[in-house]
Amino acid sequence: MNVFVLAAGLGTRLRPLTNKFPKPCVPFLNVPLGLHVFRYLHNLEISQLTVNTHYLPGQVKSMYENQPYYNGPIKFSHEGDFILGSAGGLKQASKYFTKTGDKNFLLMNSDEVFIGAEPDFLKKAYAEHVKNKALATIVVMRHPEAGKKFGAIWCNGNVVKTIGKTSDDTSLKPLHYIGMIFFNEKVLDLIPENKETNIFYDILNFHMQGEDIRAYEISCDWYETGNPSDYLSASQEVLRKIDQPFLGFINRYDPSTVISETGQLSLVSKSIKVSQVALSGWNIISKTTNPGLLQSLGSVHNSILFENECVNEKYFAKP
Repeated sequence: MNVFVLAAGLGTRLRPLTNKFPKPCVPFLNVPLGLHVFRYLHNLEISQLTVNTHYLPGQVKSMYENQPYYNGPIKFSHEGDFILGSAGGLKQASKYFTKTGDKNFLLMNSDEVFIGAEPDFLKKAYAEHVKNKALATIVVMRHPEAGKKFGAIWCNGNVVKTIGKTSDDTSLKPLHYIGMIFFNEKVLDLIPENKETNIFYDILNFHMQGEDIRAYEISCDWYETGNPSDYLSASQEVLRKIDQPFLGFINRYDPSTVISETGQLSLVSKSIKVSQVALSGWNIISKTTNPGLLQSLGSVHNSILFENECVNEKYFAKP
């Protein structure tokens, strides 16, 4: 199966952090956001991974080429003059897909964080997608803000009727999209060439009547990471919920230890010595943390450290 990862965004809401790092390369529990998709991909037979790029493409390319989770072929579809959007980016990237007997592929966002899902939910969603011969099968969950704060996938049972912030049909159930869609390759014929296009609002919403579009609902805890407040709170909340499988995933990228003592909870790379600083609250310290940064800090409180960055509320409050 071909897998396409959307990694071209600007991450403007996370500035100033994303002035230096593309959002997929921003760490979340010591693993870049863009690599968290690999927590579930091992249950699929992947023929090729294709990643689109636009902003700071060298960092994105290096991250995917040097990750420890997937050793199969990777292609990069660079969007130069402008970002093509979820559908436009898919259309351009499809020329890199390998030809297999499977007429279906998976599209994934590169910045989704969720925990608690069944380990094999993608395999089960794919089986449903194939059985239904659907044009698209959208992986969703129940969320209290679906159709309120967030747009929603509005469903009658598992049949998608419309996509958007609201629906005129009060009988429909609003579900929250978690960044994964299985497609039949015929969707590619519906997308124009070299044009910024959204897969939901420009493509699927216009083909609801003539095509079978399904939702596959899973149970999980999903976290917003697109703005400073949510990025920091999600880091803290998921740190509290790390279990052994999740820690094993982290350790493949950055062997780390969870330190839990009175007044503090930290995830610290085993390659970093933190004895010279006082830890309080919650903290996440990556293998890339510059030792000079640690030496300059007398204490670390509610912060994420990597490279030369100490990311916390004060960091985002800078003018």
